[in-house]
Amino acid sequence: MNDSGIFFIITIIPVVLIASALLVYQYFLTAKRNKIIKLFNLNSDSIIDDNKHTHILEKDDSTWLTKQLAFAGFAMQNATTIFISSCLGFGFGFGFLFFILTGSIVISSVSFIIFSCLPYLLIKQLISKRQNEFNNGLKNIIDKVTSMMRSGVGFEHAMYKSITTAKSEFTRKTFNIYLSEKDIIGEDRAFLKMFKVVESKEFRIFYLVLSIGKNSGGKFSNTLEKLRKTLHSQHEITQEIISSTKEIKIGSYMIIGLVIFIYQMLNSSLQGVLNEHFFGSQEGQIQMFFIVLWVALGILINSLVSKIKV
Repeated sequence: MNDSGIFFIITIIPVVLIASALLVYQYFLTAKRNKIIKLFNLNSDSIIDDNKHTHILEKDDSTWLTKQLAFAGFAMQNATTIFISSCLGFGFGFGFLFFILTGSIVISSVSFIIFSCLPYLLIKQLISKRQNEFNNGLKNIIDKVTSMMRSGVGFEHAMYKSITTAKSEFTRKTFNIYLSEKDIIGEDRAFLKMFKVVESKEFRIFYLVLSIGKNSGGKFSNTLEKLRKTLHSQHEITQEIISSTKEIKIGSYMIIGLVIFIYQMLNSSLQGVLNEHFFGSQEGQIQMFFIVLWVALGILINSLVSKIKV
């Protein structure tokens, strides 16, 4: 069997099988969801009266991947299908590209696996970006609410003014869920809907402070003040950690640059023998591919180790 046949077996057949399984799964999932909706529509009055049943239905309908995509801003109905298709598309596209460039089944197969994970890494970056933006906006809202409550303004009015004047569009849009639905479905369920939009432990702490303060019936501006100071202290510590870990990353990049410089010097002194081996032969291309892969893995691990969450 030639290389094209092997590549077809390793990449195209698994892609077709996975895509077929995904379509079948999506069909049965849609059919099951429609069946549940019909059953519940037969007794819609009891569903409206029974908040516990509605909450259980919403909770069971969300998978881990669905939650991650929602945190990244992709809450449409077919987000899971689109995401999985994107993973397979990236993997197959780059795998085929490397096969054309190198003609190596090994490089193509490894590239297919690696680049299939690329959309997930992008999703994690989006989640982190949205989380940082929301947390910064949350700190500003807590600052304003605390200051206004200490001045004698009521909590509801302070929250409204703080949310409508928030600089972050994402934070303002998320808190608008609370403003528009708290009087309809209740504050707790409004916060639950917000938890599905953004992943933030600081926001959950803020919710607990409000819940405990309101249930106790007392003035909780002092508790909000403590939470405000804690969040600001945490932000300062995080910035110090980021500044200190930048030195580690810069050192890693300098070592990589030094290795490239040494390689160029050796290749020049050996009259291009290294380039001829690593880029002119298939065996050398495989070796160079795994060298680059190993270096990239080292950079990734270094980044994960130095990324300390406070």
